[in-house]
Amino acid sequence: MIDSAVVVQYPEVLYPVTIMSVPHILFLSVLLPVAVFCASKLAKKYGFTKKIFWVCAFIAMVCETEKILFFVREAAGGFRLPAEHLPFNMCTFQILLIFIVMLSANPQKHKILLSFMFPTMIAGGFMGMFVASAVQDFHGLLDIATYRYFFFHAMVVFLGFYLYFSKPIRYDIKSYLSALFFAYVMLISGIWMNAFFGWYPNANFMFSARPPSEGLPIINLNNGWTGYIFAIMCLGLLLITLCYLPVIIREARDFLKSRKKSV
Repeated sequence: MIDSAVVVQYPEVLYPVTIMSVPHILFLSVLLPVAVFCASKLAKKYGFTKKIFWVCAFIAMVCETEKILFFVREAAGGFRLPAEHLPFNMCTFQILLIFIVMLSANPQKHKILLSFMFPTMIAGGFMGMFVASAVQDFHGLLDIATYRYFFFHAMVVFLGFYLYFSKPIRYDIKSYLSALFFAYVMLISGIWMNAFFGWYPNANFMFSARPPSEGLPIINLNNGWTGYIFAIMCLGLLLITLCYLPVIIREARDFLKSRKKSV
């Protein structure tokens, strides 16, 4: 029988990295440009190669191991990873997708998967770094987990831009629509997973139960859950569309050119 009374007691956070504080701005202003720069340079030098995925998979597993060790350090009378840290949020779920691409004999045949990964890695990694909910709630500047958190999400952003710059496939409108569809599927799956792990108070996969942090603009529960989930869907639509904006503009131009030629 599942024990519904088990709750992990987190330590008091010393020097939390709050949104738009000086440490937070430094993390963003340093790691994000470095991630984009490295993605551009490596894509230009090597093109699309699985070696990049091997490196990212290694980094991801080191980060996940450190996360587990953080909860081991704080455990009393036994250890169990809190349910909300299963890989069913957008950024951690990318680890599973990285392994699929890395172990595939022909990764470029996974067009739908790559179409989904590139925008959601950029958007999810950026939002993870911007909101930094785990850092605010669990870690502070004196905790190595803070640096692991930001480094992991910067790696996710890097790989998203690398997938765009290296162009393993030709991104098009169908890619854009499939990315939107599977982002919606992920949201629905998060709601299902929250129901499955409903015995644990903190289960909040895809942040479909409540916001990642308190006091956020727009993505909050001020207008109830339906208003919140609608805001989440609109934000996801906006961010994925922005990632695909160069593709949408290119496809629109090609369409207009073809129409002119046919006239």
